[in-house]
Amino acid sequence: MPSSKQHIGHQRPQLPSIGTAYSTRVAGSSYVTLRRFQNQENDCKPRMEENTSAISHVRNTARDHSSVGDPPERYPMDRARQAGWHMRGKTTASPFVSLVEDPAKLAVSRDHWARAIANEADALYTCTVPTPTVWPPDDVLSSIGLGMNAEDQDNIDEDVDLMCSLGRTPTREIERLFLGGNSESYRTASEANPYKRESSE
Repeated sequence: MPSSKQHIGHQRPQLPSIGTAYSTRVAGSSYVTLRRFQNQENDCKPRMEENTSAISHVRNTARDHSSVGDPPERYPMDRARQAGWHMRGKTTASPFVSLVEDPAKLAVSRDHWARAIANEADALYTCTVPTPTVWPPDDVLSSIGLGMNAEDQDNIDEDVDLMCSLGRTPTREIERLFLGGNSESYRTASEANPYKRESSE
């Protein structure tokens, strides 16, 4: 029986030219292989900033860091908040796309919504992306903690609630956020979703 897997290229994606300093950082970085459950080919776009490439975001974040003196492992506070709310399911105003390290774990997650995605999606895609384009949940959580300001009465209570909520998120260990509107540029393979369940199950 023919395999359901359709390999669509194994070459490392070509990185767009973004200037020597930034392109050197990304081209010299390691790559990480992540997976995404989806139904249609174009179900990989963020709800916001879908026309901004991942490399542009890396460049902009590096510029922000250099202008304010933040360490590179700390994300800008506004972006960290967006990432945190994305992980809590508020994706309508998010520039991120959710990927996972281990799709098998998502299929049995304690998170009902995450499990439903893994059990109902038609396809499972593989993406090989530069590490700087990926936001791990623990780094998002620590960035919010470092950036909180007790004197910021407009946001402090919400930031504390978000941190507590993220600490209890079942998918925290396996979810990875891709910041960019071009995750399809890093797609290296696709296959029928092996974790899909029939509606009668």
